[in-house]
Amino acid sequence: MRISLWKAYGKEAGPGFITATCCRRADSRSGGGATTIDGPVHPKPRPVSLLFDSDDGRVECVLNPTDLSQAAERAFDHALAIAIRYGAHFTLLHARGRRSTDNWPHFPSVRTKLARWRAAGGLQGLEASGRMSVSKIEVATRDPRVACQEYLERHSVDLLVVATEGRSGLARIIKPSTAERLARETRLPTLFVPAHGRVFVEADTGEVTLRRILVPVDPATDPRPAMIRAVRSAALLHDPQLEITLLHVGDEAEPGRTEVPELPYCRWNVEQRSGPVVEGILRAADEIGVDAIYMSTTWNKAGFGRVAGGVTEGVLAGAACPVVTVPVARD
Repeated sequence: MRISLWKAYGKEAGPGFITATCCRRADSRSGGGATTIDGPVHPKPRPVSLLFDSDDGRVECVLNPTDLSQAAERAFDHALAIAIRYGAHFTLLHARGRRSTDNWPHFPSVRTKLARWRAAGGLQGLEASGRMSVSKIEVATRDPRVACQEYLERHSVDLLVVATEGRSGLARIIKPSTAERLARETRLPTLFVPAHGRVFVEADTGEVTLRRILVPVDPATDPRPAMIRAVRSAALLHDPQLEITLLHVGDEAEPGRTEVPELPYCRWNVEQRSGPVVEGILRAADEIGVDAIYMSTTWNKAGFGRVAGGVTEGVLAGAACPVVTVPVARD
């Protein structure tokens, strides 16, 4: 399945599109023709078109840095499941000596994990093409950031998959997140898998259970890169059925309109909530019971990307589900 994005400003919604404009809350199931959904989905009152029919956003190489911890194994499961479904190259990268308890040879191997998933029936119909390839690399450096940077100097990567402890408060100040720093410095789309809480890949079977996705919409950041990644995730599912909620938190944004495609496997919802942004996003994620949060970020400006204490960092620290950050160009 190839799904991607065509951007066009100043065009009216045509057949097969949903036009979203500003109001409190509404939702619509996809059907025939153009439908209107009201919702605060863009800070300016200009149309934004999404057409998913080319190759933008393809995932051909997945990089999974690991410290061999239990949390890292959860991220490993997600990275491997994504790579096999996209037919991508999967690289497991370990910085030697990161922990005194490192046991690299006994960390779950790709072959062992795939055999387990195959026996459980979780890979039915996925391995016939044999397109996925694997690299398992251990480097001499003790710094995982340096290990990743050295790897990226020689290889192209489309998706970074990392484990995160979700630290907040004093713990976050004393021990900043290495995973977040990696995502910020590499500016790669990154899947953060929490050490605790919900996941969307079953460890025992490899089944992907990604159904409900939350996409926060920030007035200062283009939401479309996150939206396209969310829609493309349908390719991970045996029976694609997605429910994507566009969420705006706050009362200051100007009304806007976003056109989203009417797809047989995707239901679009739009919500607006007031109050603190981070708390609103986390509360909505819990109340809706989403399997993942997809959010655009600049990683370096006000909005969903401030370097310290921003919305992106706050969501990563508090989310009870995986979070996908999608970097966007700096304005």
